[in-house]
Amino acid sequence: MMAPPRSLKNQLRLWLLLTMLAVLSISAAISYSRALHYATQAYDQALLRTVLALSDEVIVDEHNQVKIELPEIASHLLSYNEGDHIYIRITAPDGKLVFGEAHLPLPSHPVIGNQEIYYNSMYKGEPIRVVTFALPVSPDANARNILISMAETTAKRDAMVAEMVEEMLLPQVLMMILAAIVIELGIFFALKPMQDLKGALHERSHRDLSPLDTDATPLELQPLVQAMNALLSRVKAGLQQQQQFIADASHQLRTPIAGLQAQAELALRRDPPESVKEPLNFILRSTTRLSHLILRLLSMARTDAATTQLKFQPVSLTDIIYEECARWIGPASDKGLEIEVLIETQQAQVWGDALMLSEMLNNLLENAILYTPEQGLIQIRLWQGGKHVFLQVTDSGIGIPAEQNSLIFERFHRLNPNQGNGCGLGLAIVAEVAEQHNATISVSTGLEHPVTHDTGSQFTVKFECYDALPENTRPASTHTE
Repeated sequence: MMAPPRSLKNQLRLWLLLTMLAVLSISAAISYSRALHYATQAYDQALLRTVLALSDEVIVDEHNQVKIELPEIASHLLSYNEGDHIYIRITAPDGKLVFGEAHLPLPSHPVIGNQEIYYNSMYKGEPIRVVTFALPVSPDANARNILISMAETTAKRDAMVAEMVEEMLLPQVLMMILAAIVIELGIFFALKPMQDLKGALHERSHRDLSPLDTDATPLELQPLVQAMNALLSRVKAGLQQQQQFIADASHQLRTPIAGLQAQAELALRRDPPESVKEPLNFILRSTTRLSHLILRLLSMARTDAATTQLKFQPVSLTDIIYEECARWIGPASDKGLEIEVLIETQQAQVWGDALMLSEMLNNLLENAILYTPEQGLIQIRLWQGGKHVFLQVTDSGIGIPAEQNSLIFERFHRLNPNQGNGCGLGLAIVAEVAEQHNATISVSTGLEHPVTHDTGSQFTVKFECYDALPENTRPASTHTE
């Protein structure tokens, strides 16, 4: 099973988010360390001042007995500290308890006289911060020391550290959120040219092989766009070679096929024997069908080539209808068909290429004449409804099954390969011309034949009216040198 494609946008988000989280974590660690340092320093200094004040109340009598003259109210004040517990221990040089808590932890190593030491410990199940001051009993350098220890629980210290960290991190978190918003907007606008490129490619017709615009393309995307333009150029060259081959082959085949068809017709006019007549009829039918195929291949080649050479301008559909009817009135009459023209508007102009629109109507009329039996009717109707112009060709021919409606516009698709001289290209050309002009084509049931009672077909092409078409939405000419 193939892994789902990776999102460049999500990768950018992930890397930037991880970087921001790493920066915020490092900043939080540094902030906590500095806050703990300053809070500890401030509370340690307060503890030391209290211990030094307490040392002034320690007395050594003439019997070297250590005493402390501390009023009861002072004792209560020393032990009171809102939010924390205060513990005091005064130990004589011989280790005997003089005052306070007998089990308050002492420093793990000796303290030099007139020096203090700070350390952390646990007492009564609570973390405490302790300062111990060594008070010499005499000025003698070798005199032993009285240890005055004061401990304080760390609730207020922890609260102060948390408050300081919060005050330092809150602006940083807000800045990170703002940076995340800016980064998200930056990613959106940075990747917008890629979305624009995708939109431009998505809106293109599969026949539009003109190069992509590189003027507004960011520098980083230009190699990709240039590579795509090179690919489009190669595809265009290949298609042109294919179209040229079809056109050349069709031109080369027209003369010998026409000669073979004429010879078969001439031989049949001379009343040949029955054993020869059937092969001659087969040759005539085959050459007629082949001649029709060659004409359609030439028409398809012209249509494909016109994709890159369209010259759009205001075109009167009324004029095109009259021109094509004049061309097909003879073949229709020879087959015993009637052509009826209904022009219900005189302002039916569309934005298009006159040659291609004539080719479209030519194929619709030829298709109708080809598949409509004798005594049938072909109706051409032109009318305007709102902002649209409708061109409709209706016949009383053999009709098209509903399930075939989505297939008849495909190249070389035929309803019945053994019926008629069609080759399956006429309606494909009609669909291509309609697409070039941003028109839509629909198929429905047509007229009933007076003899066979078959129901024919109706093709309706819907154009946008030239007068109602905004200039910026008109298909552009694609003529290239």
